[in-house]
Amino acid sequence: MNRSALCVNSVLFVLSLCCLPLSLSAKELPLGSWADREAKASLIEFVESVTDPASEEFVVEPDRIAVFDNDGTLWPENPLPFQLFFALDELKRLAPQHPEWKDNEFLAAALSGDMDVLKADLKSGLIAILSATHAGMTTADFQERVTNWMKQAKHAKYQRPYSELAYLPMLELLSYLRANGFKTYIVSGGGIDFMRAWAEGVYGIPPQQVIGSQGGVVFQINDGVAQIVKQGQLDFLDDKEGKPIGIYRQIGKRPILAFGNSDGDKQMLEWTTLGPSPGLGLIVHHTDAEREYAYDRHPKSSGKLDVALDEAAGKGWVLVDMAKDWKTVFSGSKEKIDMTLDSIIGPTWMLETIKGQKVVDQSNTSMIFGAGGKVVGNSGVNRYSGTVTMSANAISFGPLATTRRAGPPALMAQESKFLKAMSEATSMTLAADGMLTLSDDRDAPVLRFSANRADAAE
Repeated sequence: MNRSALCVNSVLFVLSLCCLPLSLSAKELPLGSWADREAKASLIEFVESVTDPASEEFVVEPDRIAVFDNDGTLWPENPLPFQLFFALDELKRLAPQHPEWKDNEFLAAALSGDMDVLKADLKSGLIAILSATHAGMTTADFQERVTNWMKQAKHAKYQRPYSELAYLPMLELLSYLRANGFKTYIVSGGGIDFMRAWAEGVYGIPPQQVIGSQGGVVFQINDGVAQIVKQGQLDFLDDKEGKPIGIYRQIGKRPILAFGNSDGDKQMLEWTTLGPSPGLGLIVHHTDAEREYAYDRHPKSSGKLDVALDEAAGKGWVLVDMAKDWKTVFSGSKEKIDMTLDSIIGPTWMLETIKGQKVVDQSNTSMIFGAGGKVVGNSGVNRYSGTVTMSANAISFGPLATTRRAGPPALMAQESKFLKAMSEATSMTLAADGMLTLSDDRDAPVLRFSANRADAAE
């Protein structure tokens, strides 16, 4: 063979390599945030078996369909689903234009922050709020509102934009599956229009691969422009039995991998795994109260995992233990310091903010935890003392006694807010930067302290 022919053949060989189908193994694309335990091994074993042409379980690429619940599976759903937070913010923003809302039980409760009324009948409350905030606008206008909210709003517990709270292990899994020829879909009880506004940017899942609950819409031509306008009623609920129906209607094929976290995903897991083709079902079990939340049978809001939890072993579904199976929960997160009594007893904790508002300069509001469940400090003008109960990251204050001095109006007003916030505190976190945060039962920060700024106990 002459030299020029050899060069041509070498070039053709290199080009042929470029045309080979790309399939990344676990070694080439490691699930780095997954601990080396059964859940990770099950995922890798399944993917390798259905993508290996020599395997009896080989699945051709067009049939490699993976479906994922969203709330509680791809990102958190506590203390409330994120779409409800969007709707509540919209409700408050639009309330001045709608004085009639005060006459609606659920809307009035939402505006006043009375979550107990909403949780007592969450479905009716959610429909009322979504109808008030989602209906009567074009789909383009709605998408713009959601996009703007996603850029500005932050989760109360993490103080990060919602778009940054996708679970890192699940983002890695989505990429791993797509690299191995899977098509990934969201199948959620959340609103389809809400998710389509951001799903591609957050998860890499395009709008046409989002399946969700659907409200009514109508087609209109306004000033020569064709539009789709949202209506108030609920046309399709993509939950429980609705999930396999939604999958069938939109995809037309049975998935081979399904990932959920609650009883609302049970039928989707059954549709995926109880069929003729190989199928894998997985459930995120929320067991990490420190880095995320811990709940299953008795959640604070949505995400009840009861029947599916009992049936998982018998149906071969893999339980993913968040505390044990995930090394990291969120991308770029600063892991919290382990909360122990020794880590907070002793220092003088100086108040920095009350419900996000900075304290009055030189107010010297403070808190000192002592052994035996004692707490003392300066409330701004007066001194207080009492009892505190702490266990893991839970906290509650007992009766507090205070002195009764008068002071400047600004300090007296702040003192009242401080003592009220103490009564609302139910949990505490100690961040890597040394900030101590006390939060209420909705995980909204009520008090933030820094350590050793002054010694107010003397």
